[in-house]
Amino acid sequence: MEHSAYEAEPTEILLDDFDVLIDVRPHAATSPSIIGTTAVDLANLLAEPARWIPSRTSNILIICDIGLRSGIAAERLREAGYHSALSLAGGIDAWRTAGLSLVDTAGLTIDQLERYDRHLKLAQVGVPGQRALLNATVTVVGAGGLGSPVIMYLAAAGVGTIIIIDDDDVDASNLQRQPIHSTDDVDTAKAVSAAEFVSSLNPDVTVVEVSDRLSDENAVTLLKDATVIVDASDNFPTRYAINDAAVALGIPVVFASVYAMEGQVAVFDASTGPCYRCIFPEPPDGSIPLDCTTIGVLGSITGVLGSLQATEAIKLIVGSDGTLTGRLLLYDAAAASFTTLNIKKNPTCTTCS
Repeated sequence: MEHSAYEAEPTEILLDDFDVLIDVRPHAATSPSIIGTTAVDLANLLAEPARWIPSRTSNILIICDIGLRSGIAAERLREAGYHSALSLAGGIDAWRTAGLSLVDTAGLTIDQLERYDRHLKLAQVGVPGQRALLNATVTVVGAGGLGSPVIMYLAAAGVGTIIIIDDDDVDASNLQRQPIHSTDDVDTAKAVSAAEFVSSLNPDVTVVEVSDRLSDENAVTLLKDATVIVDASDNFPTRYAINDAAVALGIPVVFASVYAMEGQVAVFDASTGPCYRCIFPEPPDGSIPLDCTTIGVLGSITGVLGSLQATEAIKLIVGSDGTLTGRLLLYDAAAASFTTLNIKKNPTCTTCS
């Protein structure tokens, strides 16, 4: 295979031939790497190469994701007098494709390294975050319009256990906004249909189906095993039951609701911010219809809001900053606008205060 004078093909090199192996990926410290490498920020390497390279005669291999950043580094180092600097052609991606070994995978299998490759390259996730996802349990209440994208993306992300709670059956009118269900699933229990979808998408995920309606009486029992609860329900009694149980259990809730062409998303964690009852102490009086059966709903909006819920759940699990705890995100599809409101704990809340 042809390569430049600054590149070394993965299958054509022996690591023992190099005095220094330097990984310049921003996420190198938290991702699978080649044995013996040192993670160094590219700018720091080019500014002070002598900190990491013993001499100008050292044989140096520079590594990045796809060989672009490492190629730049090798060229700059050669210009600075390090004439034996080489870039790993194709980077870690080519190394993995060639079937060569990586270390510090923290228990991830080769299949998982490939499946979650784009997560592993993110500084916000990396190996520790992916391990957290694989060890997490997310309970999703509702397998309908919001639950469909939530379940889809959590399963794809590798959440280790997904508990799906829904007492409804798939109806033909659901298919416009609930893509985890198909025409063949009509009249099947939604929890069962959703579980089959998860199992076909990702074998890493253990899925538990609960074809029961969550209520005040069973909420604590059904939710107690969750790392994060996702409220993808479509009625107020269920929302209040989820909130009250989550406060008692100390588990964060990722909430969303949809109305016609609008929606809202928030994270309710009573340990650090408000709960659902802080913002909505009582349900509406019922004089205004709020259900999509009566007013309709644009199917793709549930996809937007559900995807945001999945993102917030993942951020909570991996410990990412900037969650919607203490904030309510409003989405207006007609105006193509997002608005964020700061929300605070209600000192007189009957549930969390």
